[in-house]
Amino acid sequence: MLLWNLFKGLELNFTPTLERIKKACQEAGNPQDTYPSVIVGGTNGKGSTTAFLESLYRHHGLKTGRFVSPHLVDETERWRINNVPIDEKTLQRYVERIKPLIEKYKLTYFESAVLIATLLFKENKVDIAIIEAGLGGRWDATKVHKPLLTAITNVGLDHTKWLGSTLEEIADDKTELIYPQTPIVLGEDNEPLLSIALKKANKRNSPLYVANKDFTYQGAVDFPNTYLRNYNFEDFHLEEAKLGIYGLKQVQNAALALTIFLLTAPKLGIKPDKEKIKTALANARWEGRFEIVRENPLLILDGAHNLHALKRTLEDLKTLNRKVFVVYSSMRDKDWPTQMELIRKYTDRIGLVKVNYHRAESLENLFTRAVELKFKEIKTYPGVKEMLENLSEDSIILGSLFLVGEVKKFLKEEIR
Repeated sequence: MLLWNLFKGLELNFTPTLERIKKACQEAGNPQDTYPSVIVGGTNGKGSTTAFLESLYRHHGLKTGRFVSPHLVDETERWRINNVPIDEKTLQRYVERIKPLIEKYKLTYFESAVLIATLLFKENKVDIAIIEAGLGGRWDATKVHKPLLTAITNVGLDHTKWLGSTLEEIADDKTELIYPQTPIVLGEDNEPLLSIALKKANKRNSPLYVANKDFTYQGAVDFPNTYLRNYNFEDFHLEEAKLGIYGLKQVQNAALALTIFLLTAPKLGIKPDKEKIKTALANARWEGRFEIVRENPLLILDGAHNLHALKRTLEDLKTLNRKVFVVYSSMRDKDWPTQMELIRKYTDRIGLVKVNYHRAESLENLFTRAVELKFKEIKTYPGVKEMLENLSEDSIILGSLFLVGEVKKFLKEEIR
């Protein structure tokens, strides 16, 4: 946690602006202008979409850079070359290098992470950088890039403190990823995202491509497999492709990634190959998103931490051929009382676990809410170790990426 430790939990205490990161990049020689890039924003699905997209580029012979957030176990996960996270020595070198710029321009943690990404991708001479937006779109530090294309997966209520309390306000912020005269792709055609994006795209002369209108697709799940079927975009058609990440929501993410790939392929000098596309989609992986880490008994990890994501995860649970035990925890700033209502509609049994993080909701408050919702069985665990030692049935652990990260860290240590 070499970079993280410099900020001592103060990463959200900042004034929204792009000036800090722009000045820092300028002093560093504008490394972000030395490689082509795409930016993917949205409330949920960014990580899965960029996982599919990176795999598509790499399987067509391109050297890829990928920037994601947050990390699950170690912050080196945020920066990847050909989807391999950098090592600690490399991160240490970049942290030491940018320290003067962090201090001079008072960069936030995320701005510092973006700055490292730009230098890393430049110096590794990547053919394409796949950039995951951090928070919203208007003031997101990733916007220091001049991308070939931008995309927005969807819009839901999350980060309301920063982005606004309504879907309209959040959609307005996220659609600031629409650059003048630059293609924009929407992963869904829902309102208010569609209307707001259409208005801005027209005003900025930006070609707009929308799911279910400009590209169409179908999908199916048959546990443990997921399939993208009957995908169509312009003159390209794909009949059947197995996906490497499970869930109905991944069909949408894969279709969005494939559309981005097809739009950018000519600019990158590559010709889409259907067999390579199928292999790339099947080989894509993204940790902590309906990730099956054990089959008997079944153990699934899912970082669904807002209502939009949780609804989709519960829909995916219904596609399984069994009922699973839900273990849940949350950060204080999330709408966890309503999330627990949704879980109660799926099951009358719940496990609650304490997360070792300063923003985590207390186990006592979670338990009180579970009693209010009349769960028939409530199990509590003082920590991840105790929880994993006592899970002997098919289960899913969800509600927080911090929780998923703790679980993955413990499982890795257990293997050693």
